[in-house]
Order: sequence, then structure tokens, then C-alpha cells
Amino acid sequence: MPLGPGVRYRVVMKGGKKIRLAFRGKETVVEAKNLETGSTHTSREFAKERRRKRAMDGLKKARAFYR
Repeated sequence: MPLGPGVRYRVVMKGGKKIRLAFRGKETVVEAKNLETGSTHTSREFAKERRRKRAMDGLKKARAFYR
């Protein structure tokens, strides 16, 4: 499924598996697809992981502050 104009694709090896990355702009990954299994990681999932990571970073800082 095409992701629209301005999207570039790169295939990389990660953990011995081929992963196709779709980039919008210089370094924003909007989709990652495992070419062996066909599973796709969408931009919505990337955003959810970023939010979760920021929340966990804040929690770690708070715990370090109160020790």
C-alpha cells in the first residue's frame, strides 16, 4: 500500500531479518514492515511507543529524585 508522495523506502537487516522502512522527510520513520513475516508497524504504533517512552523517562526521573 503506497504511503503517499515524498515517502522513501530502505531495506535494512535487523536481527537477521529484512525490514523495510518507510521514511517521510529526512529521518521520520512512518512504517516498518518485516519482509519475511509480513507484519507491519504503523506510524500510530510508533507514536504510541514514543509517548510510552517519554512517560517512563519521567517516571525514572521522579523515582531518582525521591531516593
